Amino acid sequence: MRDDDEFNEPYLPARYKEVVRKKKQRRLLKKIAILAIAVIAIIVVFILASGIFGGSPQPSPAPTTSPSPEATLVTTPSATKTTTTAAQVIQTTIAAPATMKTPVPTTAILKPDTVAIITTTETPEPILTARAAVITTQKTDGPKITEKEAQAIAVVAFPNLPAGRTSVDLATDPVFGQVWKFTLQAGTTTEASGLIDAQSGTVVAFNRTIHPGGRPQNPVLTMGNARQIADSTINDRNTGILSINMSDGRYIPLSTPGGNVAGTYRFVFDRIIQDYPCDNDGFIVSIDSVSGAVTEWEQRWESPDNAFMILDTPTVPKYDAIYAVQAKAKTIYPSSISSLQVVSAERVWKDGHAPGVTPRPSSIPLAWKVVFTDETIRANPDILKPGVGWVDTYTGEIIDISYPH
Repeated sequence: MRDDDEFNEPYLPARYKEVVRKKKQRRLLKKIAILAIAVIAIIVVFILASGIFGGSPQPSPAPTTSPSPEATLVTTPSATKTTTTAAQVIQTTIAAPATMKTPVPTTAILKPDTVAIITTTETPEPILTARAAVITTQKTDGPKITEKEAQAIAVVAFPNLPAGRTSVDLATDPVFGQVWKFTLQAGTTTEASGLIDAQSGTVVAFNRTIHPGGRPQNPVLTMGNARQIADSTINDRNTGILSINMSDGRYIPLSTPGGNVAGTYRFVFDRIIQDYPCDNDGFIVSIDSVSGAVTEWEQRWESPDNAFMILDTPTVPKYDAIYAVQAKAKTIYPSSISSLQVVSAERVWKDGHAPGVTPRPSSIPLAWKVVFTDETIRANPDILKPGVGWVDTYTGEIIDISYPH
């Protein structure tokens, strides 16, 4: 070896360090290679394992049992999703725990892009009308009572009248609805007339003619006697206990060209609900003051017991109700307010409604009924009726007002 080559050789410690460094690099590369091989092996094993378990057979889902026709599944609450096609409706319901309930017959009508479900029950659904707080139940177009049956009912109702002709006509009364209007005539004289309910066959109203010939000038019966006859007549024509109160009883003489002769006693009975009278429901009975015969009858008992409100203590006093009606009347006929006079003001049930209408539960209000007149009404008593204002007995608001001129 030449001297210059020896001079270029690295010093021993430096060469030793280089050898050590290269060995470390080789060991590091081996470790990296081993780690990479291990990772690859793990990945291969995982892929193979996934393929094995993914191809294993799964148990088939349990068949869904359709509900039996004897029961209907009622779910509460539920979330419903409906998918509609041109000719098919698929409805999926996700429901909470359900209860079993007796089914109601249901008819489903399916049309393209629409779903209509009609539920039928034994009782026909009521129809909501335009009148506030009332529903009306559909009735058949034709009367249940035939014309011949109505004639027979009219004749039987007046067995003591002279023989004659009985005529009946189907009509619609503003109070009683569909009725048979009957007339019993003997010769040219109308002996009796009235109304028969076309559905039930009940004589709801009638009047008998009183012939003035041979009658005394003064009554034979006292008002007390006549009242007993009226009470007995109401009891005989109705079943059960009736809560009524006589609101008016008066003697009306019969006017003839030769002067007044014995006439009739007329009694008005109001239906009572929770100690207050009804404005509509009740009875009118007139008794002949000589013979004791019933000469007039009217029975109105249209509203069910649950239609009346459950009362709290009324808060609006009478003077506030009168003032509210006077203020409203002034806006209608300002020039007549100076002559306006209040005839009466009392708390009554405002139970009047159209025929064929059934008031909804707790829909009939207790109200102040304020009756009033003015100089125009007083000047035309045969043409104009007194005005009537209705005031809510709890709020003091005007419910309704009638002010004829």
